[in-house]
Amino acid sequence: MILTVGNIKGGVGKSTLACNIAVALSFEGKGGGVLLIDGDKQGSAADFTQSRTEALGEAGFTCVRAQGKEVVNQVVTMRSKFAHIIIDAGGQDNPSLRAGLAVSDRVLVPVAPRSFETWALEGMAALIEEASITNPKLEAFAVLNLAFPRGSDNAQTQEIIREDHPALRLIEPPVVQRKAFSDGAGQGLSVLELKPRNPGAIGELLGLLTGLGVKQNDMKVIYNDRTKKA
Repeated sequence: MILTVGNIKGGVGKSTLACNIAVALSFEGKGGGVLLIDGDKQGSAADFTQSRTEALGEAGFTCVRAQGKEVVNQVVTMRSKFAHIIIDAGGQDNPSLRAGLAVSDRVLVPVAPRSFETWALEGMAALIEEASITNPKLEAFAVLNLAFPRGSDNAQTQEIIREDHPALRLIEPPVVQRKAFSDGAGQGLSVLELKPRNPGAIGELLGLLTGLGVKQNDMKVIYNDRTKKA
């Protein structure tokens, strides 16, 4: 799978999701491993990888930084060497995001349940539609991220996605704004590894992977590998 995690709206948790997905897929047990491409100028994914390596001795996946057309070069060069490539594209309509859309099988658009985020979806949907002209195999998904623990805002935002942007397949359940995600990121860990366990965060991450097409058998491997000791 070649997956771009991106949105032209910043602050929606793209890097946290990309890093958690990369770690989870590194547990699959399949040959090839995972390449995480940090296409964000902020370098959050690269920082996460460094923290992870310092904490565990190794990241378990390969991380490189690349901007703009270099993202395309990395994918073209490396796609035969890795089972999965995850691209953490920066916010705004930037060259790294466009490059990721040009070479990916799938794009995941995290959306926060707030008005500004839903307004920005129009531009992101247009960008995906444009990319699909030259990359017709691109599949587009959306997930409600940083969701509220309760209240009607989540359901209202999901309804907007379904009605106004049917080309974005909505993955459920939402990913709730949990301290486990930020705590894990700060330690270089996914929520699968964090102690104490947070069943809600784990279930949301596994649900996200299922929505992206990771098979159930692979999900068992992901959950039962070294994570079972966490």
